[in-house]
Amino acid sequence: MHSPIKALTAVRDCFYQDIADRVSARVHKGNVLDIGAGRGILVLKMAEKSPGLKAYGIDISQKAIEAARAIARKAGLADSTHFDAGDACSLPYEDGLFVLAVSTFSLHHWPDAIAGLNEIYRVLEPGGEAWIYDHWRDPSPEARQNLARDFGRLAAWFALFHLRFVSSVMTEERARIILNDPSLKFQEKRLEQCGIFLLLRLKKT
Repeated sequence: MHSPIKALTAVRDCFYQDIADRVSARVHKGNVLDIGAGRGILVLKMAEKSPGLKAYGIDISQKAIEAARAIARKAGLADSTHFDAGDACSLPYEDGLFVLAVSTFSLHHWPDAIAGLNEIYRVLEPGGEAWIYDHWRDPSPEARQNLARDFGRLAAWFALFHLRFVSSVMTEERARIILNDPSLKFQEKRLEQCGIFLLLRLKKT
């Protein structure tokens, strides 16, 4: 791997595949949502891995959504995916439509994290979960070592260097402030370390 872009792409693709595998193990039918879907990489992986699911993706960029739709058509996944342009804080979906919602590297961009999470709560069915992943400014030594083991030292260095310069990157302190906000509607809330990323794991009971 000889470039920062290739290094970051390898880490990202492996991470997305891991999430798709986790989704497949967790739910087998119904609708799942990716908030901040970009060009739909995770949505497509979820649709490929879990034929019983309908995978939705939403992103604020109309251009990214158009690209995602085109990629889905080319991959033969147009019927099992659905893409919309829209804002995380005002989701264009009915109450209780989804069994699971996922977001990766998007939360720190939202103008109001609590409003966005409460919108996710609204569109989840009772018992539904939200898995909100974001960049972690200070990954643990173990996470750093595992990254170097899995991808090589150069790729690990590029990935960790990138984290240091992401605007408003997540910290454990910031994540706990969000989870402890009294206006957050989720009944079950916990913070997990997921390699070099943080996971806010939420459940609507």
